[in-house]
Amino acid sequence: MRIQRLLALILLCSLALPLPSSASQSLAAQTAGMILLQVEQNGEAWYVDPTSLNRYSLGRPDDALSVMRSVGLGISNADLALVPTAGSGSKGDASLKTRLSGRILLQVESHGEAWYVYPKTLERTYLGRPSDALAAMSALGLGISDANLATIPVAGILPTTSVPNVSSDATHVEKTVATSRGTFTIDLVTVPRAKYEMITDTAETDDCENGCATKTLADFVAENDATIGIHGTYFCPADYAGCAGQTGSFDLAVYNTAATAMLNEFDLPYQSGPMLVTTKDGTVAYFHRASELGTSVRDYESRTGEQLQAAIANYPSLVENGANVVGSEIVNASQSTKASRGGIGFDDENFYLVIAHSASVTDLASIFDEAVGADDAMNLDGGATSALYFDGSYEYGPSRTLPNAIVFRHR
Repeated sequence: MRIQRLLALILLCSLALPLPSSASQSLAAQTAGMILLQVEQNGEAWYVDPTSLNRYSLGRPDDALSVMRSVGLGISNADLALVPTAGSGSKGDASLKTRLSGRILLQVESHGEAWYVYPKTLERTYLGRPSDALAAMSALGLGISDANLATIPVAGILPTTSVPNVSSDATHVEKTVATSRGTFTIDLVTVPRAKYEMITDTAETDDCENGCATKTLADFVAENDATIGIHGTYFCPADYAGCAGQTGSFDLAVYNTAATAMLNEFDLPYQSGPMLVTTKDGTVAYFHRASELGTSVRDYESRTGEQLQAAIANYPSLVENGANVVGSEIVNASQSTKASRGGIGFDDENFYLVIAHSASVTDLASIFDEAVGADDAMNLDGGATSALYFDGSYEYGPSRTLPNAIVFRHR
């Protein structure tokens, strides 16, 4: 069901905002932190970021959650407890509530849960799932006319010279990039290969078919003394009805660096997606098909004389030898929809971790090829599984716990 239908009732009773009464305060400043509903159109929703005073399109529920997380502010559990939840009747801390009015808060000490502090009540509303984000828009949105909305600037392309979040010599930046397939907002982590070692980890150390262990990305990072991490392969989450009897399981081959064991090794000869591999001496290899690694880790190591450090397979391949190859890969219907998408790529100098907001897998290939400039790149899981961790906190997500992950530890 389209979002405008779900918002129909509230739109009928929404009142368009008046133009600012004085030049001293713009309409953007008056609506800072508010969710605005475009009542003269189809109920399109916008969020006015209270720090930049720019408006972000919330689009569909999945897009809304992505935008809200992308402009979120990390907060400790102790401070979050001082901001009352909606309807709780608690007073909270008046000074802190006022300071956080209109902000999206991310629980960095937990699992990155997102909350919205409604400016009119200074209470927080949970934004955990797309349906929660939609409920917040429906309940808290304020109607605005097209003329008034036009006076609030749209969030534009973030300059690439923005000061990035820096961990040693790795960097994180959120920016908007232009490609032949359109303009996309991405989270990009650049990891120097000479300074960091790549580790692939799994919550289970043996093959598992059902009730398989999962962990938060933060746990994977901490347990490997790492500082950077991204979610891994497609898997069967517990919240998918079709995954009954196989929850937490995944079919792709993933090497557990610490246990020196390849999960799903038996399936290597039959896997039709690519595989990214690193060795103890720092070599990075990208196989067009995971089957090219060989029939086993022992086979690979005896044949090459190299010791495996990390390896992970997924699908489809995005970029190979500097060329976009996704057009020759199988891209299914769910991968063709707009959602958050994760991927990993590399060149001679760096690894690149990308979370693309509201993109298809084909869009992600263009991002790695045209905007990032990776020599090789592979798609990872996406949607509610998407998670990116950098320098002590989540830069994106998480919504789910994971059966496997890719992390980076300083050498």
